Amino acid sequence: MRVWLNPAWQLESADGTVTFQGEKKKYVLDDSKGTVSRLVEALEGGCENEALESLTRHDSACAGLVRALRRRGLLIESPSGPAGDDSVHARQWGHLALHTHRPDEAQRRICGAKVMVMGVGGTGSVILQHLIGAGVRRFVLVDADKVQRNNLNRQFTFPMAAVGEPKLDAARTYIRDRVPDADISLVDRFVRSPEEIGEVLEAHADVDVIAVCIDQPIGSISDAVAESAWARNKPSIFGGVGMQRGFYGPLLAPGRSTVTPEQLSFPARADSAPDNDAGNLRSTRYSFGPNNTIIGAWMAAAIIHHLAGITELVEYDVRKIVDFETGHIIAQAQ
Repeated sequence: MRVWLNPAWQLESADGTVTFQGEKKKYVLDDSKGTVSRLVEALEGGCENEALESLTRHDSACAGLVRALRRRGLLIESPSGPAGDDSVHARQWGHLALHTHRPDEAQRRICGAKVMVMGVGGTGSVILQHLIGAGVRRFVLVDADKVQRNNLNRQFTFPMAAVGEPKLDAARTYIRDRVPDADISLVDRFVRSPEEIGEVLEAHADVDVIAVCIDQPIGSISDAVAESAWARNKPSIFGGVGMQRGFYGPLLAPGRSTVTPEQLSFPARADSAPDNDAGNLRSTRYSFGPNNTIIGAWMAAAIIHHLAGITELVEYDVRKIVDFETGHIIAQAQ
């Protein structure tokens, strides 16, 4: 295993100091004795653990510096180090390195995951784009719609030439164009009942997480999917988009979430929900593309971080309600 300086931090040397500069923090280290410079030079290009131990064995100042850098997340470990600039995930490496000392393992978990996307329309197509970009290669897609011209204001995975085609076929083409060897299973059916949901989940029991992007019938179908997934020990996340507000989450993960799907179920009547509740959001035939993108992107981020094991960035117990007109986000707990 090799040890590297965390690529998410910028280094600046001046006037006997070395500064690790981040977006939220910075660390200014005294380098008057050259200890920091010697360590930085040794770590440039990666340093085998054994070589690093040899370097610090007889240098207590260097050993203490290494411990301090590790505690602050300024060192990472990886056999190969940051990916080259021509790799698909090169720009993601720094993000992962900010939150784990083993970004290579986080990336491996993402690439090995299997995600079910139920509904590849307004939010589902956005989620799909981000999952592909993050490195997910195995998908189960559930939908029975065809691409319509009026989908194209928000569903950017579909070209104009796909109008009239089944969304599943168009989504598969989109994935294959970017990941030629992707593992894709298509489920061409509407799911309207707990029994039908159970059949789909049983047929694809090896998925790691489920993105619920179907909203007909509104509320009841998402609740049914979440409850069915929960009973099978499968994480799931739901989001919805209205004209002025939208919501996403929580990512309900058995063993990690302290709330259950029943505790966050939708009220049967919109007028029975408080003003700050996602339950008063009802489906509409109109849409504004950026709103779908906002909710889909947040859902995708939760899924990717969960798969990567970066759990501190995932809301497992709280639903977030986004006011599209102000940008304000309200946390709706149980």
